[in-house]
Formats: sequence, C-alpha cells, structure tokens
Amino acid sequence: MQILLILMLVFAVLVATFALQNAYPVTIYFFKWQFEASFALVILLCLLIGAVAVGSLGLVHQATNRLKARNQNREKEEKTGETGDAFTDKPDDAGTVNTEAKENVAGGVDDSPQEVEG
Repeated sequence: MQILLILMLVFAVLVATFALQNAYPVTIYFFKWQFEASFALVILLCLLIGAVAVGSLGLVHQATNRLKARNQNREKEEKTGETGDAFTDKPDDAGTVNTEAKENVAGGVDDSPQEVEG
C-alpha cells in the first residue's frame, strides 16, 4: 500500500513539473465553445477529472462487492436457519427432549452432516 502511495506521489510530481514547464497559453475547443487557458491548467484539470472518475468507479465497485457479500451472508444464514441442527436439546410442548432427526419439508429425514462425539 505504501509503495502505491509513493508511486502516486512521484507521478503527481512528474505531471506538475511537466505542466509548469509547458505553461504557455493554448486555445481549447470543446463542442461549440472556444477559450484560451494555460496549458498547465488544462493538464492539471484533466488529471483531476481523471482521478475523480477513477475514484468514483472504484467506490462503485467497492459498494457492489459489499452488497454481494452481504447478500451471500444473508443467504448462508437463511440456509443454515432452515436446516438447523439435526438434533435438538430443547423440550417440546409435552416437555420431552427430541433427540430424533428432524423431518424436512418434503417429509423425509434431514441427513445433513453431523459431528460425532469421541
């Protein structure tokens, strides 16, 4: 991470040096507009626009990854909550402890992997 920061600073210094050495006025044409500005200002403005664009795309990518991870965790919790443990130590309405395998929705026996006590 520190190497990336150092590389970014070196790049910024190089661009600033280039811009300052080429500070003569230029005519900018954009669609129907035409204006004069310092070439250094144009270079720095383009660099700033590019940095903002890349940064915003990075934030969007990071946000979508977080949403995907959150949805996957939710789905995993829902699956775990549906199957649950095969045995339960909680007493039922009659006060007895159910140590039999739970039946799944289709009426069969839940055959999820179980831990074996040694």
